[in-house]
Amino acid sequence: MTTQQKLPIVYTIRGCDACTKLMNKWNAEGIAYEERRAELDQKTYDEAISYGHTVPIVVYPDGHVEEGFEGGIGCYII
Repeated sequence: MTTQQKLPIVYTIRGCDACTKLMNKWNAEGIAYEERRAELDQKTYDEAISYGHTVPIVVYPDGHVEEGFEGGIGCYII
């Protein structure tokens, strides 16, 4: 995470129901975020697992990290 981060970063993988639910909810509420798909390249995957092992992983601008969505378990990425 850089000190310039302005939006929450959401690490996702294709086919993850919890990831889709989080993004659908945030889109409906007008919450801006940056999606990073962990399965698309090694660098993004490595970033994601540095924060946790269950997507969605949300990294907020203040450094706070959350795994899963609304108390539910998402998809394991390792």
